[in-house]
Amino acid sequence: MNYLTISMRELECWICWGRPMELIDLRDRRSYRYSHLMNAVNIPFEELEAMISQGEAIDYQPGVPMVFYCARGGQSMLVCNHLSVRGYPVVNTAGGLAAYRGNYLIHP
Repeated sequence: MNYLTISMRELECWICWGRPMELIDLRDRRSYRYSHLMNAVNIPFEELEAMISQGEAIDYQPGVPMVFYCARGGQSMLVCNHLSVRGYPVVNTAGGLAAYRGNYLIHP
């Protein structure tokens, strides 16, 4: 398990600074539609786990970390554990969206 874990406050700084990343929301589609972080794409945890267990390659931009968040932090940690051992550049966010208190939360 070789990956970085950052706080939601640090993620806020990354977004503010325009740091290159692929921000991935692991919550279900309904939760994502209700609210999500700016520029986040939604790949529900169950779908991503199925892809991982079936050995499917995960599409990503080389040299750009995939930053995962979920509701409370547990699912993003599991995904980072699975993907980091496969050599993917992943970053976990501690506490999930429940810990986010920043300016980049979108309520469509």
